[in-house]
Amino acid sequence: MKTELENNKITTGFTTPTSYFDTFSDRLLEKMNGEVTSSVIPKSSGFVVPSSYFESNQEKILVTVKQKQQPKVIHLKTMLYKVGSIAAILILTVVSPILYNSIEVQKNEVAEMNYLELHSDDLDIYEVGSLLDNTDLSELENELIYNDLNTIN
Repeated sequence: MKTELENNKITTGFTTPTSYFDTFSDRLLEKMNGEVTSSVIPKSSGFVVPSSYFESNQEKILVTVKQKQQPKVIHLKTMLYKVGSIAAILILTVVSPILYNSIEVQKNEVAEMNYLELHSDDLDIYEVGSLLDNTDLSELENELIYNDLNTIN
């Protein structure tokens, strides 16, 4: 029974010449000992430069260098404007609700005080007490104590 590796064996692709590995160790030892035969090293490299290659290419290279496009430059000034405008928008969206709410609270407090001053005769003690919170009550207590101490002295 064949294994999965034997069933999926690749038959196409690169192959080695016959008896390549049989003579490989002998050729390697010859190269290491310096006994290289001329059959191992080819006579020519196979690379040939055409005649007048460098004279004609100099003109082509100069033309292409002169025609080279300018590199793309990112101007920091425009980048600064973009980043600055985004930062300003973010700051305004965060700060404006805070300022608006604080102004509205101040307006409401002033309106409450004006209402209480105008209608102080019509209000009874329970209505005034329902409008006060703990901090207002503690301030009133401190003020009354201070006034009592001043009258005693």
